[in-house]
Amino acid sequence: MATSFTNFVVLLAFATFSSNVVFGSLLVKYYVHISNDFSNGNQLTIHCKSRDDDLGWHVLQVSEEWSWTFRENIYGTTLFWCNLIGENHSASVKVFYMYDTEFLKMCNYKECFWSVRDDGIYLKNDWTASWSL
Repeated sequence: MATSFTNFVVLLAFATFSSNVVFGSLLVKYYVHISNDFSNGNQLTIHCKSRDDDLGWHVLQVSEEWSWTFRENIYGTTLFWCNLIGENHSASVKVFYMYDTEFLKMCNYKECFWSVRDDGIYLKNDWTASWSL
């Protein structure tokens, strides 16, 4: 009888730990911020989406920021990309991808800051407080 109870307790502890590992990240809220840091007064038009969500079109004036929050999908494959359109430039950029550990580290595993500038699109490295193309 004691052995069955011990096995039950061990099994319950393992199930609790496993569910926290698998489903714990589903509870984490992630953030993406995109700012228009053009120096010439140009608008930035943004269209972001994932496989499941279309976040629509947004127009930012200089120094404005647009952001959104979301939770990881159950498969751990969350990916958001944005089409960024300026007066003389356009690009399609992956702005959040769950499966890249180095990328997540730059975002401090929760919050990504993007800056669209005259000379490129920068991601803030939260660990070094620097911006990189």
